[in-house]
Amino acid sequence: MSKSPSEKIKSTELPLAGVRVLDATSNIAGPFSGAILADLGATVIKIETPHGDPTRSMAPVDGDRSAYFHVVNRNKLAVSIDLKNDSDRGRLEEMLDECDVFLTNFLPPRLEALHLTPAELMKKRPSLIFGNLSSYGVEGPDASIPGYDATVQARTGIMHLTGEFNGPPVRAGVSVLDIGSGMWLAIGILAALVKRNESGEGSIVETSLFETGALFVSYHLSANELHGKPSVRSGSGHPTFGPYGLFETMDGTLCLGVGNDNIFSKLCHLIDRTDLILDPRFISNSDRVAHSQVLKAEIELALARESAIYWAEHLGNGGVPADRVALPEDLHHDLQAKAMDLLLPYPDKTTPVTELPGIPVRFNGKRPPIRMPAPHLNEHGIPGKS
Repeated sequence: MSKSPSEKIKSTELPLAGVRVLDATSNIAGPFSGAILADLGATVIKIETPHGDPTRSMAPVDGDRSAYFHVVNRNKLAVSIDLKNDSDRGRLEEMLDECDVFLTNFLPPRLEALHLTPAELMKKRPSLIFGNLSSYGVEGPDASIPGYDATVQARTGIMHLTGEFNGPPVRAGVSVLDIGSGMWLAIGILAALVKRNESGEGSIVETSLFETGALFVSYHLSANELHGKPSVRSGSGHPTFGPYGLFETMDGTLCLGVGNDNIFSKLCHLIDRTDLILDPRFISNSDRVAHSQVLKAEIELALARESAIYWAEHLGNGGVPADRVALPEDLHHDLQAKAMDLLLPYPDKTTPVTELPGIPVRFNGKRPPIRMPAPHLNEHGIPGKS
């Protein structure tokens, strides 16, 4: 059951309460890292140019905010600063003196031009934790090349692996490298805070979309070295397991994940097709992968008797990983999401956005709340100054 407001975790109980973060990142990946730290209790001040973060205008828009902006900038304060202005630069220096963490996603030449390199900042502030998130890393021939989630998905092979076997490469449906890189930067910042608590020394924490993408294709790299074959797309299926992927039912699509012989046996019993267990084409996992299309047809004959919702419940309760293919917005009415307090109230009555997923971490059974909505441009800066 959902907890009452009195049971919600207090901001002073959050693990990063008292930590101050200046978040000078823009777009999605860097700001998401700042949002994680803010959700965990840090005071995060978003530093923007007078024109604002480009994410403010990413469709669909909501005044000077957007769907993306609400997600990756909640729980933050906002101050607009013109780094080319001496007075504003002085304000930034004062804010840096008071912060524990400085986040940026500027490319190396930009950091140098603005005199915001870690060497320059940490010479005066040795306890500062400097977090940088880039496209391709801070060294090498591509360090100064800009990149977005999709372009780096292409470079690291994720796009090649996504889509149907005979179809074209496809971008993953969510921004996996933006979200993944933001998580890695936050993890690195947390580790650096632990180190600083012990030694008093700051750290330079760096990650990139490129490094995250390379990690995400780890299996395919090692598999290629083992069998020597080029990586191929498997659609909704899996090159290692079977049956695995999408299966049609009486009224919708079901996703099945069968990872071993025991689960396959359970599946066959639950769909009343025990004859498949001893079929020589499906004895081992390797056999099932080799004959995946034949097996898919046999399973779909059985699944055609009932709905996707029925099979998801029947198979899940029987120990077989299975679930229906749903829309993201179905989470608003998902009973499991409600039971886990997954969607949190969004504290802003001026927007149609009423709830957002909290971070997927709970402390002593409580999920960190969304304490503040994403800020308007310069909402917490000097009045009248853009």
